[in-house]
Amino acid sequence: MGMQGMARVLIIAYTSFPYDGRVKRHAESLAARGDWVDVIALSSGQEGRQNGVNVIGVPIERYRGSSRTRYVGSYVRFFIRAARVGYQLSRIQPYDVVITCTMPDTAVLSALPARLFGSAVILDIHDTMPELYLDKFGGRRGAVGARLLMVMERVCAGFADRVFAVHQPHRTRLQQAGIPGAKIMVVMNSPQPDIFNRSGGPKAELARCVVVCHGTITRRLGVDCAIEAIGKLVDRIPGIELRLIGAGDFMPQAQRLAARLDVLDHVRFEGLVPIDQLPRVLHDAAIGLVPNHASNATHLMLPVKLMEYAALGIPVVASRLRTLEQYFPPHAVRLVNPGDPAALAAAIEELWRNPQMRGQLARNAYRIARELSWAEQQHQLFAAIDELAGRRGGASRQAAARDQFQSHPEPQVKRYFNRNR
Repeated sequence: MGMQGMARVLIIAYTSFPYDGRVKRHAESLAARGDWVDVIALSSGQEGRQNGVNVIGVPIERYRGSSRTRYVGSYVRFFIRAARVGYQLSRIQPYDVVITCTMPDTAVLSALPARLFGSAVILDIHDTMPELYLDKFGGRRGAVGARLLMVMERVCAGFADRVFAVHQPHRTRLQQAGIPGAKIMVVMNSPQPDIFNRSGGPKAELARCVVVCHGTITRRLGVDCAIEAIGKLVDRIPGIELRLIGAGDFMPQAQRLAARLDVLDHVRFEGLVPIDQLPRVLHDAAIGLVPNHASNATHLMLPVKLMEYAALGIPVVASRLRTLEQYFPPHAVRLVNPGDPAALAAAIEELWRNPQMRGQLARNAYRIARELSWAEQQHQLFAAIDELAGRRGGASRQAAARDQFQSHPEPQVKRYFNRNR
C-alpha cells in the first residue's frame, strides 16, 4: 500500500456530480479517508466544497438531443476545458492520480496535461462504446464502427496506468479488446451504504402499487416497455402508478406514448433526483423495474438501479440478460423476457398480489447486494490510488503549497472560465 489518506486526486467526468452515483461515491470515499479530491464536471449549480470534495463546474450544458454533431461538440468542448483547468491546477500543485471517466474513451486525453507534472492516470470505463455503437447502427456500418471503436478503446487504455471495469464480465470483455488483464481492476457500482440501506427502504404495509424505474430515460433501457406494461394493468390493479425518475433523450417519446395509451394519470415523470435523495423518493415503492431491451450493450450491463433497489429491500422485476442474471439469479429477481410488455405486466401483477414472494425476493437480493458491498469495492479503489501515488513517491507533502491551493482554487478557476466562455 502507498501513503494512505494523503493522495491528491483529480476526477474528470462529463456528468452532473450530484446525480452521478459512481463519480460521487468514488470522490467522497477518497475524501473521507483524508485525500484531497477535486472533481471537474458539468456545472450543476452545486459547485464548491461538498462532503470534503472540491467540485469545479464547467459551464457547458449536457446535450441530450438527437444531433450527433452537437453531441460530439459538447464532449469536445468539455474535455478541452477540463484539460486546461487540470493543467492550471497542476501548476499550483501536481496531482498524484487523475481519474478520467467515460464516455467517451478519449476522455483519457484530458488527463495528459496533468500527466506532464507526473500524475498517474486511471481510465474508468463506465460503458462500452463499441457495443453501444453496434446497437445504434447495426449491419455492416455498425460492425465496422464497433471494430474501430474497440481499437480506440485499446489505444486510450494505453495512455492509462490503470483501467477500471464495473464487473467481471466487463473486465473479460476489455481483455478481449487487447487491454492487458494486469492493468484492469474491477470496481463495481455498489451503492453507498450510508445512503442506500433497508432502514430507508419501502414501508412494510403498502396501500397501493407504486412501481419505480430511475436512471437515464432512454429506449434501450426499456422505458417504453414499462409504460406499455402499466397500460395493461390500469384496469387490473386499481391506483397503480409508475414513477419514471431521471432525464434523457427518450423523454418526449415516453410522454407521447403515455398520452397515446391514455395512462398519463398513472405515469409520473419526476425528473432528475440527487443520489442522496433517492431513498426518500423510493420509500413507498412496491416494485422496482429494470426493463432493459436485449442488445449487445445491455447484455453487458449490471444496472446500478438494480443494486440500489436490492440495497433498499425493494423487490425487482428485470429483463433476463446475461450479466444481470449472472449476479442476480431467479431466486433474487423476478426475471422476464426483455421487450415483452405483457410478460412485464404479468410479473408486476404477480408480485403485487403476492406479498410473501415480494418479501422473499427482496431478502435474497439484499443478501447478494451485501456480498457486493461498497466496503470491498472501496478497498479496490483505495488500493489502486495508493499504488499509483506510491509510484511517484507518495502524495505531495509541501504544506505551504497545499495551503495555497486550498485557499485559492475557486477564484482562479472562475477567472479562467470568464476568460474562455
